[in-house]
Amino acid sequence: MKKIILLLILFFSINSYSQNKIETENLDIRIFRSINNNRSHFLDKSISLTDKSVFPAAIVTPITLFAFARANKTTYDENSSVLLGASEVTSLGTAIFMKHLFKRERPFSTLNNVYYQKDNSPTDKYSFPSSHTATAFSMATTLTLRYTDKPFLIAGMFTYAVIVGYGRIYLGVHYPSDVLGGALIGAGSSALIYSLRKEILKAKNSVFGEDYSDERNNSINEFAAIGSLAGIMAINNLFSHSKIPILSKTNLSTDLNTLNIQINF
Repeated sequence: MKKIILLLILFFSINSYSQNKIETENLDIRIFRSINNNRSHFLDKSISLTDKSVFPAAIVTPITLFAFARANKTTYDENSSVLLGASEVTSLGTAIFMKHLFKRERPFSTLNNVYYQKDNSPTDKYSFPSSHTATAFSMATTLTLRYTDKPFLIAGMFTYAVIVGYGRIYLGVHYPSDVLGGALIGAGSSALIYSLRKEILKAKNSVFGEDYSDERNNSINEFAAIGSLAGIMAINNLFSHSKIPILSKTNLSTDLNTLNIQINF
């Protein structure tokens, strides 16, 4: 399985690199234009919000899940947070390495008539693969492998990951092959970390001087927890852009038990 994933990543890496040398409207560019040119006010607002949530969610989710699980002694969730963080780091590191290996320029830099929003600027100048997509699919795959009995969580996370990937094309910062490469890296990194979970969790227990197993115990409602965090980020983003003074100074936070409101004067 690992060899197949690596071969697929290598194939799309070589394919996307060669596409960067071709000026004709190949399939990759045609799909890019069909998405990037399909503009709407709703997509402009919703995709911008989703795009900006990826890395904050990637940081907040494993940390919050770990803290909450630790406080409630739900070892399985605590272990899940460690594996989630490890898969995110692995996928992001792999994506960054491949960006600097292939150095493919972004579509708004190489193509004409590309819709590109500067306030959703990419984190670096290289296009392949999409690190946003890799991170989103890493989160979705890890949580799927850990919570196979949570269909709403699985459907929700993969829907979010697909929207992130679509959004990177819509925003003019990635080709479809970049997004596909990112999805393969994210899913492959999560599968790799999951296959090494015994060794990783053994190392984690060693650090804390504990001997916990990875058996499923009374798990927290992780869907509600992750959903609440995503909702908080979305509301805060809307507040920050509000023209109403009191809302622009309002910030929400949660410890997953209570909702806290802070207004800065």
